[in-house]
Amino acid sequence: MTSFLMHRAQTRSGEPALVYKHYFIERPCRILVITDHLSARTFHRAVLRHISLCGAMLDMSPAIALPPQFFLQINGFDDEIGCTAILRHEVHLGVRFNMLLKQAFLSQLIRVDFRGA
Repeated sequence: MTSFLMHRAQTRSGEPALVYKHYFIERPCRILVITDHLSARTFHRAVLRHISLCGAMLDMSPAIALPPQFFLQINGFDDEIGCTAILRHEVHLGVRFNMLLKQAFLSQLIRVDFRGA
């Protein structure tokens, strides 16, 4: 998959696009789908392939239907990151985060992945 839309910040018309540096990692994660009544959760397994401050590319089964918005939980971290699906092609799922990640969180994720923990 060559599209990196998930790493480009949304801008207003006429503004230059800001592209965030992305990092290739391979880390298991879960997609959490919340029901309309904010009670029941459905979990789907996925693999985080690359990530930036504003988005990520995941691999997951194309047979699983997802709503446009859900949460991402990366193994080894308690944070639930609000996401919006912006790209889906075969096993690839591109997401944009609803809020930019904190640089400290991203740095910690990269360090943990580099150490192989």
